[in-house]
Amino acid sequence: MADALKVDIKGLNELQIKLEKMSQDMAAKSIVSAAYTANKPMVDAIKNNIASNGLVDTGLLQSSITRKKIIYGKDGKVVIITGVNKSVKGVDRNGKPRVPWRYANVLEPKYKFVQSGFDESKNVVVDKFVSALASRIKKFEKNGGGKT
Repeated sequence: MADALKVDIKGLNELQIKLEKMSQDMAAKSIVSAAYTANKPMVDAIKNNIASNGLVDTGLLQSSITRKKIIYGKDGKVVIITGVNKSVKGVDRNGKPRVPWRYANVLEPKYKFVQSGFDESKNVVVDKFVSALASRIKKFEKNGGGKT
């Protein structure tokens, strides 16, 4: 099961007021965009952990690390999944077919590159989310309620 990051947030009333000034669509896009942007340090941390453990091989495993956003309209939940993309395929340096997500399943229990990437970057991800959302709100306010 994937780890979840729980955060205490202060200033929700002020945030709600600012988001309510936007259209519902614009506010939702701002939140999703901020969450997706904020997740980039985790992707980078996972790739760095792969390299530091000597697991680069052809770089296929590193290049398969990605993030995907899923939005659940029914309950308004936004999920950003970070990990090995199952659709990436390639060959190792010996020319043998290699599917990175299968390779990652074998390596992760020993090297914990995904878990370590999460642990190393979770605080940066939260800070980046706050910064990215604040930037979107400021841009909206600066434009007098226009596009972010």
